[in-house]
Amino acid sequence: IDIAKRMKTTSTRELEAQRAVLLRQVRAAGPSIEGTLARVPRTCGKASCRCMRGGPKHQAVILCKKVAGRSVAMHVPKALREDVEEWSREHKRIKRLLKAVSEINEQILRRHVGEKRQAAALRRSLKVLRAQ
Repeated sequence: IDIAKRMKTTSTRELEAQRAVLLRQVRAAGPSIEGTLARVPRTCGKASCRCMRGGPKHQAVILCKKVAGRSVAMHVPKALREDVEEWSREHKRIKRLLKAVSEINEQILRRHVGEKRQAAALRRSLKVLRAQ
């Protein structure tokens, strides 16, 4: 969706309606978590396991994110992998919605400023006409 193109062709009232729809979607959001899931090969540590004897390694899942400019990883237990994947997708969806709301708000702000300037210019031109 190219919000910027749509905003240029719609009225302020239509923009406000679009914003209301997006905000309802944000309010309906479920659990979320920031970060990206990654699968990494790991050895389990058991001396009798194939991973210790050069065989295929186990796949561990980690959740990666930036904290104070540094990458941080957290192990995701097998029991929570599906949940965490859904939470991560939901977080990304919410971020897209909030970005769209912000773009709409910016367009509304720009329109408001432009309308105020047009009104002020019209008042000035009417004063000039009355003075003549």
